[in-house]
Amino acid sequence: MRKHWVSAVVVVALALAMTVPAWAGCKVQAALTGPHGTGTAEKKVQAASLKAAAVNKFEVDVSGAGNGVIYAVMVSTNTTSTFPIGFTTVGAFLTNSLGVGEFDLKDSTFTCDIQRVAVVSSGGANTLTAKFGVLVNDDPPEVQNEIQMEVENEIHNLIQNEIQLEPQPNNIAPNP
Repeated sequence: MRKHWVSAVVVVALALAMTVPAWAGCKVQAALTGPHGTGTAEKKVQAASLKAAAVNKFEVDVSGAGNGVIYAVMVSTNTTSTFPIGFTTVGAFLTNSLGVGEFDLKDSTFTCDIQRVAVVSSGGANTLTAKFGVLVNDDPPEVQNEIQMEVENEIHNLIQNEIQLEPQPNNIAPNP
């Protein structure tokens, strides 16, 4: 019976290893555009592994957006909402002397639900907006290979541990 259990674990683990990309939940980038400056917004949820829990990240990067300007980052989970109706402020950042700034939001439960982004300057003079499109998995091949190897090693270790727990036959001959 134990051999059947080990076989079932191996089959499930191999199926997961072959089908789960590094960013299994979602990974989407969108270009931020506006009258002054450009940037990118990215949402991603890294799949949980045997060693780590899932990681939610939402990131905004802007450039050419003015020296020392405070920007509010607003998001909407509605695909049809028009700014500012339906948008919620999730944070803010300050651009440096080159007009470059970034914002990171981690471990948010609604990361994959974000559909639209607005980055609004203090006073509202400049607004950069983006709408998310299709999911991507643009991890370089070496990262994908490393993740695949890690999963395979974990499966191998699991199988070896189960085999060691398997009752071994008693090779001692009975006394007459």
